[in-house]
Amino acid sequence: MPSLLIFKVNYINVKLKNFLIHVSLTLVFLLTLVYANSSNSLWIDKNSKTLGSLVMPWSYVVNTNRYFLHKNQQNKKQILLPNASIKNNEKSIAVLVIGESARSSNFSLYGYEKNTNPLLSKVKNVYHYNAEACATYTTAGVKCILEYKNTSKLFEILPNYLFRNDVEVIWRTTNWGEPTVKIKNYQKKGDLEKLYKGEGSGYDEVLLSGLRKQILASKKNKVLVVLHTSTSHGPTYYKKYPKKFEKFTPVCKSVELANCTQEELINAYDNTIVYTDYILASLIEELKQLDGYNSSMIFISDHGESLGENNLYMHGIPASIAPKEQLNIPFIVWVSNDSKKLKDNEILSQHNVFHSILDFLEIESPIYDKNMSIFK
Repeated sequence: MPSLLIFKVNYINVKLKNFLIHVSLTLVFLLTLVYANSSNSLWIDKNSKTLGSLVMPWSYVVNTNRYFLHKNQQNKKQILLPNASIKNNEKSIAVLVIGESARSSNFSLYGYEKNTNPLLSKVKNVYHYNAEACATYTTAGVKCILEYKNTSKLFEILPNYLFRNDVEVIWRTTNWGEPTVKIKNYQKKGDLEKLYKGEGSGYDEVLLSGLRKQILASKKNKVLVVLHTSTSHGPTYYKKYPKKFEKFTPVCKSVELANCTQEELINAYDNTIVYTDYILASLIEELKQLDGYNSSMIFISDHGESLGENNLYMHGIPASIAPKEQLNIPFIVWVSNDSKKLKDNEILSQHNVFHSILDFLEIESPIYDKNMSIFK
């Protein structure tokens, strides 16, 4: 109805030259404004739709359509993958740790000059691979990790697929943005904090609380555990780890990352990697206590992170033009003694995860691609 008022407004025809000048100056002004505030585009992957719905004059029309489209998509059934079968009765457990905003260049395992992996560097049977994310925001990155091939279709994701085919699946999360998970054992941060008794309550180590007991309580021989962390998500990196893990100082304590020095920002971020190192090393120790199991752990991040390089912060740049800092991610693997041998000198993608876990758990499936497995 407000549009009807426009017809009653007098308007003046202007010359094309004046029109182009005004449009050009407006465009320059807007681009300058965007560049000046580039450090504030910190949560684009989480809030861009909300912001757009508030500022766009056509938002009522667009979002009415979007609402019903979203409802329709929610009601769509996932496309089931071909049935799988379990090859043998050997006890095997695969733990997939999905990292958040972790970039490989800040892991000392990958040659970083600061020792951000003091524990993992001492653990036997730990391997690391170069890998690239297929997206720079959480929802798309997690989808890539869990799907069997790069596709826009709604195929069954790894935990749903294995759960349907009689594998014990446990999902624990302190994050958001995963596709719909259809399993029995799904626990959020609040659920886990009720179980946790240590000093790290409120941090990602709650993901390990009571995990070994939960695994041993399973009556199935094949187990998949997914731990979805939030450890390195900004802008408040300094709030993502307990104080005792503040190895590098001074640290940035502002949400306006451009107001911090590069040293402060990187120190705060590096401390989240030190904490990640602790969580992964602790997880491996837990898995070592599982007698009679072939055990493995895969740690892979959803995407990387910009820390002020080229005046860019955090993530969310379209993958086609994104800097390497937002795409190069860690792919770290641990296996128990003699359980599996790994391939050498591989450059991997997030889509290697699906097939590698099927391989490790020895699940037969028509969609399994041995070339995509990291194991020999």
